[in-house]
Amino acid sequence: MAALIAEAVGVRQVTTTAELRDLIAPLKFFWLDVFAGDEAVQKEVLTELGLDAPEVLWALRFGQVPRMAIGQHGVRVVTWLAEPAGTIIEVHLLCVRRCIVTVWKGNPATLDEARRHFIERAAELEKNPFNAAAIVLQLLLATLDQVITILDTKLHAVREELHRAPHTSEVAALTGDLQRLQSRWADFDRYSSAVRAAIVGVEAVPGMDPRGAVEFNDYVEQVEDTEHRLHDRSEWASTILQNHAAAVAKRQADQINRLTLVSIIFLPLTFITGFFGMNFNWMIENIGSAFAFVLLGVILPTLCVALAVVWLRRRRL
Repeated sequence: MAALIAEAVGVRQVTTTAELRDLIAPLKFFWLDVFAGDEAVQKEVLTELGLDAPEVLWALRFGQVPRMAIGQHGVRVVTWLAEPAGTIIEVHLLCVRRCIVTVWKGNPATLDEARRHFIERAAELEKNPFNAAAIVLQLLLATLDQVITILDTKLHAVREELHRAPHTSEVAALTGDLQRLQSRWADFDRYSSAVRAAIVGVEAVPGMDPRGAVEFNDYVEQVEDTEHRLHDRSEWASTILQNHAAAVAKRQADQINRLTLVSIIFLPLTFITGFFGMNFNWMIENIGSAFAFVLLGVILPTLCVALAVVWLRRRRL
């Protein structure tokens, strides 16, 4: 198992259940961050914390619908965090009287900044677990800011690339990214609704102090803000694709117009060629002179082209 304990003194790594038991024995409140390891060992560790079987099974079952539940026994949340590279990872947070537990799978360095903030506030957070849970949730949510920044940079780069080279392969990549972004925004929209529902009447939850209620309400606002930002990026990506499709359609229409103009110029020549190319005996006998060749084979085609060009220019085509 790979886990880290964050508390007032600092961050310490835990690899075995016995080590965990010795570390938490003197602690009043702590944050146990489980980010890797065998499921059986993780189950043993969570059981060591005093969690019952349903709570342990919930914490280790990934692929759940994002949600939040707040009650007198603590807080239970299925949410996300984001690694610096932009990968979004499902994380389960469980807050009980003595500790906060987060279970996920990824690079522990992702939450180094969050743990540092937790340690700085540990003396205040240990006074009420609800307050601590709200702060940790805000810290997890803050990791998504990097994803949105990466998304902004990518969308700007794709827009510039499409402007320079409309037929670039970035279109297919952007289409896939847009579908994933819309799916993620839909998930976050549902999560925002679940958070708003969970916060209703949070001040009346037994054990909830005023500061904790304020922090949870702040978390709701941050979730809604993130939801709106994701929606804005989704709309931006859709606009880029729509503008690109409109530009491609316009270029195709321009090409068709140019082909039409060329066909208008050469249509009289095609008719003349077809007409005089028919091998009727009377035509062969009567227009076989040099004068006929100059008149019908040179002057007439040239005159047709000139008249067609003059007509197109007068119509500003």
